[in-house]
Amino acid sequence: MAIVASLMKTEMVTVSPEETVASAARLMTQNQVGAVLVVSHGTAQGLFSERDLLTRVVATGGDPSKVRVGDVASSPVISVKKTAHVRECVELLKEKRIRHLAVVEGGKPVGILSTRDFLEAVLEGFEKLVDKSQYDTVVASGADPYDHIGGSYGR
Repeated sequence: MAIVASLMKTEMVTVSPEETVASAARLMTQNQVGAVLVVSHGTAQGLFSERDLLTRVVATGGDPSKVRVGDVASSPVISVKKTAHVRECVELLKEKRIRHLAVVEGGKPVGILSTRDFLEAVLEGFEKLVDKSQYDTVVASGADPYDHIGGSYGR
């Protein structure tokens, strides 16, 4: 069974709780991520996502250049250990209606798993399954799976 360590991103983007929402949004844009971990003294204090930006800052008329990210980040951080099974993570994402999970070890953040990461892994696994199924079908028919269209090996 797959575990989170095989899917998570270890290159996390982090911000301190004192940084402004505007600063966090710039980092998210530069790094092409939908969330950043809010970290203080090596511990995840919150997770700030695009959804937090919309619902807790923009929709309430807050000024992103003045609002501190620590004041609007989702907290407590929903997290799993890197040995957690992928199914557990999917159930947690669904149950909590969130798109990002912090991955922690010894209370310290070591990675992040997004629904995008999970879907990419599922798609890759599905493509491999389809390729193997097609290969097995060709082999079962008695054909050479490595024979190119037209049967030429470089003539």
